[in-house]
Amino acid sequence: MGHNAAIKGFDAKKSGQALDLFQGSGRLPVVLELLSTPWVRRGSQIAGPDRVEVEVPVDWDSEHARPRAFTWKNKRYVVDALVQQWALDSMWWDRPRARSRRCFRVIARGGVYDLAYDRIGERWLLVGVVD
Repeated sequence: MGHNAAIKGFDAKKSGQALDLFQGSGRLPVVLELLSTPWVRRGSQIAGPDRVEVEVPVDWDSEHARPRAFTWKNKRYVVDALVQQWALDSMWWDRPRARSRRCFRVIARGGVYDLAYDRIGERWLLVGVVD
């Protein structure tokens, strides 16, 4: 099942747990329950300031305005499809920590990859591999 086996196998109806999660003593039990779920723990490990970003060479398809291919770990990945694209601008008021990126989620070699063009550093980054 891959890395998401814990999510797919999560028992949402534990014995003894009320169906109305908000009944009784407020929201604290709900928050504690959510914090114990595998996807919240896994998500907090993936997203964060220490997320690994790898600089990769990218071939740009100017006709279609998208990446054509990229190289990672000495393998060339030809982009089969563009799934999604978006812009990310954050911390613009704090120049040393500012980020300005154009991001592309692509399918290549049967996998899904997130590429980002760092507009400030003028370089391409592989910022995610979606399982």
